[in-house]
Amino acid sequence: MGRVDPFCLFMVLPLVLIAGILIWGGLPWVGIVVIVCGAIVVLIDSWTNRPLPFDVPEDDYDYDPPEPRRRAY
Repeated sequence: MGRVDPFCLFMVLPLVLIAGILIWGGLPWVGIVVIVCGAIVVLIDSWTNRPLPFDVPEDDYDYDPPEPRRRAY
């Protein structure tokens, strides 16, 4: 798994706050569902930020375009 993007917390922390309010307000199952949704968001974000299984070359820009030709008229 990779690092969690800090901007992911902008979505997950309000979900946890809402879940706490729901649990405190007498709807524990709904609060648990909201917490699970937040955990799924964190897991997906961590999975998408995982390191690549191969090394990417740094100098991959060695392509030289062909020389321009003159028109034959």
